Amino acid sequence: MTTARLSRRRLGIACTAAAALLTFTAPLQAATPVPGRTATAAELKDATLGYRADGRADGTVTGATAAPPYKKVWSRDFGTVVSAPVAVGDKVYAVVNADDGTEGGPRMMLVGLAAATGKNLWPAVPLEQNEPQAGVAYGGGLLYTQTSRGTIAAWDPATGKRKWRVTLDSASMQYPPVWYDGLLYLQDGRGTALALRADTGARVWSAPLAEYGWAPTVVDASGVWIGFDGIAWHHLALRTGAELHRFEVPNLSGSYGNPVALGAGAAWMRSGDSDDETVTAYSRKTGAALRKLPADATPAFGPGRVYVAHRGRVKALSTTTYKAAWTYVSSRKAATVRLVAGGFVYVEDADGRLVVLDEKTGRTAWSYRRYPAPHPTANVVAEDDWRGFTVPGIATARGRLFVPAADGTLIAFRKA
Repeated sequence: MTTARLSRRRLGIACTAAAALLTFTAPLQAATPVPGRTATAAELKDATLGYRADGRADGTVTGATAAPPYKKVWSRDFGTVVSAPVAVGDKVYAVVNADDGTEGGPRMMLVGLAAATGKNLWPAVPLEQNEPQAGVAYGGGLLYTQTSRGTIAAWDPATGKRKWRVTLDSASMQYPPVWYDGLLYLQDGRGTALALRADTGARVWSAPLAEYGWAPTVVDASGVWIGFDGIAWHHLALRTGAELHRFEVPNLSGSYGNPVALGAGAAWMRSGDSDDETVTAYSRKTGAALRKLPADATPAFGPGRVYVAHRGRVKALSTTTYKAAWTYVSSRKAATVRLVAGGFVYVEDADGRLVVLDEKTGRTAWSYRRYPAPHPTANVVAEDDWRGFTVPGIATARGRLFVPAADGTLIAFRKA
């Protein structure tokens, strides 16, 4: 264990499950569809709704139609960096740092583009505070952004106009909120989980957490999951925030905010300790630990498969036997799976390439160099999603692939 992880918990983060919860009971459905309340047809299939594909963060894009080999159709330079894109229908959205290196700090903007041409749907919108940790997600027909100081906002994807804004007290956030069935779920990085009405931003409930830190929120029908590496995690009820299950290692703190993923009937939590490079699967029904596997990147999931990476070896494991169907090996001994879509596995290789593998055989179907190859002696890691200006990722919708690349460039591809 590292010294940071053995440090005493910060004063005031220990809270009891009996803490008061703010509960909202008004109906979320209406006769006339209201943006934010109900998923649109376009986002239910062949769409990438945000960081790690959707609210489950499982990397899966259901009904994806994009397939390699690809050819480039457009490229846009946005300044310094591009977030994990959102791709829905014939539109693509992202948060970008538009600083060109002359402004002395980040200039975070929300952009909306026509997927076919890369042309602006509306003028780029500046995000408040220009904090470097910012991202975007989609749900119920609206876009949602966050800044590291806790400004949450909803936006009309057709016009770029803001629908509502909420600022949290003393927040420290890295990951965008998650939409599910009319509510927006997040945690403030200061020991509190929250649910907001997606149509208005009104608070529905809040609940105490055992840890502080940049940890993403993931959601499915079983509830809300927030994990702090191998130190602690919470499983909360969707509508009330009541605690369903909880895991906590006594006298440990210093969580690193590794992503959680939901798949194969489990919530997968990856350890951030260099002495314990593993991912543990916990039952979504009981909270019990089911299995532990070597891993230095967050798993992704496909039909009957979990893709687990450790020191550059990406294994396609059966979710029945947990035996490997095939293995991909990175020359730099570091890789992570970003998407599983349309029968293909999209691997971010630390050598600077995006490598697309056939889901059945593991053979390379296509590759593209996103970044220059790192120096042979450079220290590279498989996954570093809790650092940087935005959370990374790629996206697909309607036969197109959207890939952030070097120097703030977003590139669109379609089948060659």
